Amino acid sequence: MHRLPLLLCLIALAGAGGSAFLALRIGNTKQVLEVRLAESQTRAARLETDLSGARAESAARQQRATGLEVELARTSERLAGVEARGRETERALVDTRTVLALYESTARALEDEVTALRRDLDSTRASQASPEAVQAYRQTIADLERQLASARNGTAVPSTPGASTAVFTNRAGRATVLSVGPGNAFVVLNFGTARGARPGHRLQVSQAGRPLATVQISDARTQFSVAQVEPESLRGVLQKGDEAVLVREQ
Repeated sequence: MHRLPLLLCLIALAGAGGSAFLALRIGNTKQVLEVRLAESQTRAARLETDLSGARAESAARQQRATGLEVELARTSERLAGVEARGRETERALVDTRTVLALYESTARALEDEVTALRRDLDSTRASQASPEAVQAYRQTIADLERQLASARNGTAVPSTPGASTAVFTNRAGRATVLSVGPGNAFVVLNFGTARGARPGHRLQVSQAGRPLATVQISDARTQFSVAQVEPESLRGVLQKGDEAVLVREQ
């Protein structure tokens, strides 16, 4: 009978010891878990801070990228403007060179015209022509010399009314082709308003005495004219230096 209480006491002591051991293990585990939880929370807070910084940096980079895009667009616009001005300058340079070449051609043609007129004047004097005809030649030569000076200087010099056309009765409104347009579509003549050229005037172009085409003046300037070739009249290839004679309308 005395053994049973002793056994029960031993069992109770063993249970109490096991409970104490379990309580100690649970306490230690709880502390470890609390430490790990604190570390996890610290890491989470640090990651949240890093994430916020990354977001702020991303926003700043996006803002810089937007600014760079705007600046790039402005630079592209400025570059397009510079390119457009460059093209305009190139066109102006080409036009200037064309006009310069035209003035040079006109000057050479006028020099030839003055030389031919001087020869005609000498022939007129030798043939004992009337003083009026000689004076007409002199006036025409003087007018052409003024035109020559005008062509060299690139300025317009008014001619004496009727002087440059005074010898048309002998020279028949003679002109020279300075240049030929693409496909023989038009020609530039050294026959300008200073010599009586007017839009609508028609001239016959010849080469070595052979008629090639009839042209009609569409744009008359002081020293030269642009004349359109009448397609049905074209009988060959027009060239620089071809002669043109004013067609007298009946």
